[in-house]
Amino acid sequence: MPLIALVVLGSSAFQVSVLAALSAVASAVIALPLGVRIEHQYKRPVMITADLARCLLLASMPVAIAFDKLTFTQLCVVGVLQTAAFVAFDAASGAHLKALILPEHRLRSNSLFETTKRQCRPARRRAPDRGTGRGGHNDGRCSVLPRIGCGHPTHPTA
Repeated sequence: MPLIALVVLGSSAFQVSVLAALSAVASAVIALPLGVRIEHQYKRPVMITADLARCLLLASMPVAIAFDKLTFTQLCVVGVLQTAAFVAFDAASGAHLKALILPEHRLRSNSLFETTKRQCRPARRRAPDRGTGRGGHNDGRCSVLPRIGCGHPTHPTA
């Protein structure tokens, strides 16, 4: 969203900082109460609702751009609400995993889940691996392929 604020709206550096800060503050303020509330609900409907909400919120931006109605206020509202939906999904998905996996397999499955989740975060730079010199960027591909027996395109499993 900061890129949209800069390119489409021509926002200042201060406005982009406000946009980023609002999402961070929303995450901090929403996480604890939302996590407690989600703990006592069915997890799958929460995850589906959160994903649908994020989809609708993010889809509202290109529609607003198409009709030349996008405002900085809309970007801020979308940023805060999509952060809330992301926090809800994240809280529900971790708790949902516990319900799906037998207790003796939870440590390994939670480890794989968190590793995959961290590696699937797009647009984050990583330092190259010292041994192979590979890495250096994370293009959004997940490490799920090695888990199902397929080699990763940039990291052979041999």
